[in-house]
Amino acid sequence: MHKLLSSDVHNFLKNNSVAVLATSYLRLPYASAVYFVVDEKMNFYFVTKMNTDKYLNLKMNKNVAMVIGMGPKHMSVNVRGHASIIKDKKQKNKILSKIELSLKSKKIHELAFRKMTNLQTKKKDLDQEIVYKVTPQHLIFINIDDPEYPNSISNKHHVIIPIPKK
Repeated sequence: MHKLLSSDVHNFLKNNSVAVLATSYLRLPYASAVYFVVDEKMNFYFVTKMNTDKYLNLKMNKNVAMVIGMGPKHMSVNVRGHASIIKDKKQKNKILSKIELSLKSKKIHELAFRKMTNLQTKKKDLDQEIVYKVTPQHLIFINIDDPEYPNSISNKHHVIIPIPKK
């Protein structure tokens, strides 16, 4: 992948914190908004609670789709991949900290489900928080006309993963 294009994709993803995550179970689709962070290898991380539709669907079917970029700019990242639970407590806490730091930089001060939990039970139960890693099998980047990311402006999408053959 071209370094300048890669830089545009990473910058776009780091400047966004919300993705729509699509899961399915028994052929029934489900989509929900999640806060996410991305690493240098384009793996995505998000957090949810046990017994949510996302969690229950992912127990049965690890295949996901994500979209980042809901306008008003004509840009987005579309992902298809596999989700896996981060079980290592140290790694889980590190990712949770990164998500919280990303949200604070955007003036979002608390994960929405923590607010709901606090309202319902008056306590936080971090063991109920499940951190997922999404390993992309397919990732495309679309930038129709945003000059903030000049290296990727095109009337076509850019295939980032799998890496295109020359």
